[in-house]
Amino acid sequence: MVYSHVMQIWLDTVDLDLIQRAKAMGILYGVTTNPSIIAKSKVNLEEALVQILHLQKGPVTVQVTAEDSPAMIHQGESLFGFSNRIIVKVPVTPEGLKAIFALTQSGIPTMATAVYDTNQVLLAASSGASYIAPYFSRICEADIDGIEALKAMLRLLHRYNFSSKLLAASLKSSEQVKQCAEMGAHAVTLNEKVFQQFVEENPLTRQSIDRFAKDWTSAKERRSLPL
Repeated sequence: MVYSHVMQIWLDTVDLDLIQRAKAMGILYGVTTNPSIIAKSKVNLEEALVQILHLQKGPVTVQVTAEDSPAMIHQGESLFGFSNRIIVKVPVTPEGLKAIFALTQSGIPTMATAVYDTNQVLLAASSGASYIAPYFSRICEADIDGIEALKAMLRLLHRYNFSSKLLAASLKSSEQVKQCAEMGAHAVTLNEKVFQQFVEENPLTRQSIDRFAKDWTSAKERRSLPL
């Protein structure tokens, strides 16, 4: 299987400082949220969305809270009306699949969420989900080989030429980020802890920088450039 895309890095947060840090590095693709993140932040949803949309130019996901498809569709339409950069997150349930299909038919992008198995990936992709978000670490915690599970999901999307992208969510370590990159996941979303681990300076890099600085300081010849 050949992949030509670059893995997208999303942040799973409403922390503006964290979003700004990733943006300044040039590595941020978008921001994911869910009802739990919003509730814990104690920030008004509309205010949080305005700030996040202003701070970065990528998409932002917001999850519906209704459980029946008509209400999910209504919430999704309202969210997309708020900003056309919002991707509507919808859980993969029978009612959720109806909502994903209806929203997709209306030109509203969706992210199928709370995904745990390949059957759900097939259903969500067939319904037209723009992104599909399996919960990687939770799959692993259920005594399932998470790496093989995600590989199977990617093979399915590739085999049937679905346009849906696989976004690995619920990652617990930078090692899992590396595993997702190596298997060809289209995207990952990282919480603050995993992001900090992922961008942490390699000790060997620091050793090299310190050696270069020491050698440069001891050099006798100087030029006009400010180095």
